Amino acid sequence: MIGGVVAVLIAYWFYRSAEDRGLPTFQWAFAGLLAFYVPNFAWSLLVARPWIASLHVQQASFSTGLINFSSVALGLVCAVLVRHFFLLKAAKAQ
Repeated sequence: MIGGVVAVLIAYWFYRSAEDRGLPTFQWAFAGLLAFYVPNFAWSLLVARPWIASLHVQQASFSTGLINFSSVALGLVCAVLVRHFFLLKAAKAQ
């Protein structure tokens, strides 16, 4: 649930940033979604899921919640980095 809300906010943030700079808005909004979802899914499938499976044996429910949130946090960090290093640089190139 939180991942979907964050994804919508990132798409809107990229859309508005591109609009302010006169860049193609929908392409940048889609790029923001990709920058969020690709690392999010990769982290979820490759790291978080096996880690959570090992924690279920220990009955660590708080740690499980934090690990689930870690994929959203990683996706958010990657989206911020893409915006900073690509979207903001694209405006200067024109």
